[in-house]
Amino acid sequence: MLRSVLFWLSQRVTAVLLIVLLGLHLWASNFTTDWVTLFKAVIDMSLLALVLFHGLTGVRTVVLDFGLSQQGRQFLSLTLIIVGIAALISGAYGIWPLLLAQ
Repeated sequence: MLRSVLFWLSQRVTAVLLIVLLGLHLWASNFTTDWVTLFKAVIDMSLLALVLFHGLTGVRTVVLDFGLSQQGRQFLSLTLIIVGIAALISGAYGIWPLLLAQ
């Protein structure tokens, strides 16, 4: 029960953080100079991590509504963790040139 509440709460918190980071991302992309490249990279990585967490937690919630067994739940959670880590690494590889451009 506590775990379900924590997932529910994390969905709401990440939604608010996504709105804030999206605003910062738009501001940094359009109104800053080149000296804040590290700032842009940190915002982009944070945005990527939050989007992945928020989205994959939502997918997990929807699939769990179908009533999986305990083994199915563990398999789903492990699969989503692997997908999330792979997507984060892939996104970090795309953001890496921003860090090297300094």
